Amino acid sequence: MKNTDDRRPARILWTVIPLIIVTGLLLSCGSKDESAELSEKYADFERYTYGHFDIYFMPKSGWRNYKADIGQGYERFLTEICSLLEMPIPEDTIKLFIYLPSKEAVEIAGHEIPFSDDKSIHWAGYYPYGYELTKFLLRRKGVKPGRFHVLNEGLPHVLDFSSINYHDKTNRLINSQLYTPLANLGDNEIFDSLKFSDRRSQSASLCGFLMYNYGLDRLLMLWQSKRPWKESVETIFQMPIDEFEDSWKTFALAHADDPLGLVETDTVPDVKVEVQK
Repeated sequence: MKNTDDRRPARILWTVIPLIIVTGLLLSCGSKDESAELSEKYADFERYTYGHFDIYFMPKSGWRNYKADIGQGYERFLTEICSLLEMPIPEDTIKLFIYLPSKEAVEIAGHEIPFSDDKSIHWAGYYPYGYELTKFLLRRKGVKPGRFHVLNEGLPHVLDFSSINYHDKTNRLINSQLYTPLANLGDNEIFDSLKFSDRRSQSASLCGFLMYNYGLDRLLMLWQSKRPWKESVETIFQMPIDEFEDSWKTFALAHADDPLGLVETDTVPDVKVEVQK
């Protein structure tokens, strides 16, 4: 998905952006003192440091066997997502907690997973790698969740490194008559009631379309709008919402078989981790 027009501010180009120089690669089991700085409940987590990340693995987590791949992957994701969000890479260390999906994990984290705060990301494999990292970086950029859930969910998913072509998924929804019209996507009650996979596909495709054709700035104008959805779309993009929707559908169809229509990851493994009851 590449914008070749230099006049447009955002380049949604899913190519390999050169990795930043990793100043150190350190593998170590976290000591009691190190873990105590966080909380005693993380004392048994295994600590691994790579680039900008301190990664903490919950005991018995299958992800521990792929430390280097995960560290390298997240360093790459950080670089690429910051570039696409037009922001500098955070200078401080980011704490990444990786859990074994279980009730115990939720008890330790004190929150449903995944989630993030100002300093850390908590992940257990339920969502693709880049989803919560994008939300974390948006917070660092000073972008708070807007009033439209379709955008709050769509942007993190279009940058989630799942290798899913959401334009293709959206085009399939259109052809199967399961597609939700654009005018309804801005209604949070309707959007939240949709099947998760359909909600994810349409919101990600829409945000990818917006970034490619109009740039991040215009997407964020819609994100931060206080006006009703239809009025916001028609005012910001200067066309009737039905015409705007037709343009999006055409774009989704054009990129349904296009490998440039997605963010890919070939860095980290697809680890199957059994959920603990």
